[in-house]
Amino acid sequence: MKNNEKGKTKDSRIKMKPYLIKITLLTLLFLQSLFAQNVQKNYLESADLFLTEYNKKNHLTYSLLINHKNKIVFEKYYNGFTKDKLNNLKSVTKSITSILTGIAIDRGLIKNENKKISNLLPEFFNDKINNNKRNITLIHALTMSAGFEWNNFGGKLRSGWDKSSEPTKYLIRNVPMKNEPGKVWNYNSALSHLLSDVIRKYFGNNTHNFAEKYLFNPLEIKNIKWQKRADGNEMGNSELFMSSRGMMKIGLLILNEGNWNGQQIVSKKWIAKSTQKYFDGFPQIGGYGYQWHLRNFGNYKSVMAVGWGGQFIIIIPELELVIVNTSKWNVAKSTYIIFDVIEKFIIPYAEP
Repeated sequence: MKNNEKGKTKDSRIKMKPYLIKITLLTLLFLQSLFAQNVQKNYLESADLFLTEYNKKNHLTYSLLINHKNKIVFEKYYNGFTKDKLNNLKSVTKSITSILTGIAIDRGLIKNENKKISNLLPEFFNDKINNNKRNITLIHALTMSAGFEWNNFGGKLRSGWDKSSEPTKYLIRNVPMKNEPGKVWNYNSALSHLLSDVIRKYFGNNTHNFAEKYLFNPLEIKNIKWQKRADGNEMGNSELFMSSRGMMKIGLLILNEGNWNGQQIVSKKWIAKSTQKYFDGFPQIGGYGYQWHLRNFGNYKSVMAVGWGGQFIIIIPELELVIVNTSKWNVAKSTYIIFDVIEKFIIPYAEP
């Protein structure tokens, strides 16, 4: 009897081993997952602490939003800013104007980006305009390579354009050429507003209404303000106001190759062309596409909409990340703090 009992006990132990192994593995996987979640949480908490400490002396940050795999994993507002307040996007506006240009081409209002500005806006040209100016195309405007003599941050030509009642006409007739179109990158806000003028003309209404119909309404971005220039059209280069959550939707549209909840807002082809490098841009950022900046964070490529004073929509496709960072828009020194946050905390959080 004892021998049988011993044999039975031994057999039971043998049968239980696979079951115990399975339980152990599942427990280890659970603990590993829990540990990974805690590590990720710590990265986000550290990012918040980093910005909080920075703002004790600088008081500049307004918002930080992080979307990972189409889910917001971090959202915080600083220095009295809230989710309902609108950011002055500054030159982030340029990247949105680029999207609108793509939508206009997708819809057949404009044939393609190789069309000459002299054919699209002939009313601004006269017999005195030289061939170099006549050869400027939409792609030259999109890539900031039109060739005009220009200092975007001051000087007589920029001041004259700012004060002009017809800024695009002023650009074409009064600003001399320095380089052949398509040869040299030179950041030029006047070219971004020119794009807005093209959209207005071929849509038959102002750029704001075009944007509402084909971009903002489909994305359910409701609260928008957009300042007009003296010509009565929205500034293609700046002064678009939007919430941080609205900015996040723009970033997600780029991450998802122009698709929003199954609707193709702008073609995948346009997104691909817009977000590839055509020129070296600002040294502290990197390359330049169709009014989008391109920067590498280590081994990861990013696409960036960048505005004066620290306004950012940053997309890192390989990690399925969209980051929105906004700051006090009249203080330039706040511009690049987000790069440290991304490199130290956000990329380690999102890496597999």
